[in-house]
Amino acid sequence: MKQYPSADITRKSGEILETALRAPVAITKYRRTKYVLMSAEHYEALRKGQGAREVFELATVPEDVRSEMLEGIDKELNRD
Repeated sequence: MKQYPSADITRKSGEILETALRAPVAITKYRRTKYVLMSAEHYEALRKGQGAREVFELATVPEDVRSEMLEGIDKELNRD
């Protein structure tokens, strides 16, 4: 994610807004991200859960997910 210091908001507003149309932009203060600027389209996709991913720990992965992962690994390992 591209980052801009908050001081650049007034000097580079056009560049920041153009960049935010393509991908989220971090606005930093004292080198720490304080805000994220993104297009309305990207925000709506996040809000609606599009592109949501699930994360599991090895000990808690559901059996169906585990089986699917192992099948995929086997296919890759047995490719000619």
